[in-house]
Amino acid sequence: MEINAVGIMGSDTTGAGAAELFVKNGFQVRLYDDFKDSLGVALAKISWSLKLAGREELLANIEGVQDLSKFNGADIVIEASARSADERKLFFAKLRPHLDSRCVVAARCSVAPLSELIEYAELPKDRTLGFHFIDPVRSNQLVEVVRTDHTSDEYLEAAAGLLRKIGKTPVITKDNPGQIVERLSRPFILAALRLLDAGKGYPHEIDAAFKEVSGAAMGPFEMADFSGLDTDCAATEAIHAALGSPERLAPSATQLRLVQYGQLGRKATIGFYIYEDGRIVGENPILPNLVKYLGLKKTFKEELFGDLMRPVVEEAKLLAAEIMASEYDIETAVKLGLGWPKGPFAYSRDLAHLLEKKKVSEFDKLDTF
Repeated sequence: MEINAVGIMGSDTTGAGAAELFVKNGFQVRLYDDFKDSLGVALAKISWSLKLAGREELLANIEGVQDLSKFNGADIVIEASARSADERKLFFAKLRPHLDSRCVVAARCSVAPLSELIEYAELPKDRTLGFHFIDPVRSNQLVEVVRTDHTSDEYLEAAAGLLRKIGKTPVITKDNPGQIVERLSRPFILAALRLLDAGKGYPHEIDAAFKEVSGAAMGPFEMADFSGLDTDCAATEAIHAALGSPERLAPSATQLRLVQYGQLGRKATIGFYIYEDGRIVGENPILPNLVKYLGLKKTFKEELFGDLMRPVVEEAKLLAAEIMASEYDIETAVKLGLGWPKGPFAYSRDLAHLLEKKKVSEFDKLDTF
């Protein structure tokens, strides 16, 4: 199957970014949004980008639409915008009559299992798969491609091939809560929050320790602020519930308090850090009110790294067994999705001495210093 005509549902950052990439690589694109103003802004951004690149002639290849019947003839329809379950059910019910018999449906698929959507939205099982674009969409190479037991190999390979043509690296994963990137982000950020609550460092100290030892560009608190604490907290709650509420993935009360205060990270100019023009210019001054022993127990960077990486490695092993994923796919998804120079399995081999479990002393168990 060859894909030439692309429909995209939603002109948010993900939808507009994906639309631009498809247009720049020679595809015919129709971009849909319920809101005319949002659609106009997205098209203006794409137009500006094409003009700056000296490729204005490609503007003829994209059309903004507000009528789902315009998706007639599309080879693939990609769901970009986040919606509630009820909104998705209603939306796909309107879309179904306009899908050709061989049109692939690529549903937005980052946290919630794809199989649930297929059932309540009554989508064609063999032609429906999941796409999880990683922000920033225009520059991050990774797209997780989610399959169920019913997904046809023909449509799956066509979708993966399409992504390669726009410069993406597709990693095919079996449907599960959180897929690979979101699933493994949970133990990483939760481990950082446990270290914070235990008084083993301020956010900047924990971030710095991880970045220095791992070589990664961002630490866990920077990563959570970048994603948005509300988004991150919701992902944790959803994955925790979908997996049967295991204690290791229980949501953090500290993070939830920040969300309740509206301190959501970079987009709100304050989260774990304070931001100005997108740059960190300080640490949140209310943290001492939320964390009893904030930063009182100085901890070596090697210990902090071990406490952060150990649960990620353990979760990666569980995930590999659950979905029969290869080590290579998990390593690729983590390196591209999280921006790490190595994946969890490589760290567990190369820095094994740092991941050995430390014996917990009676002092560590005390709730006082």
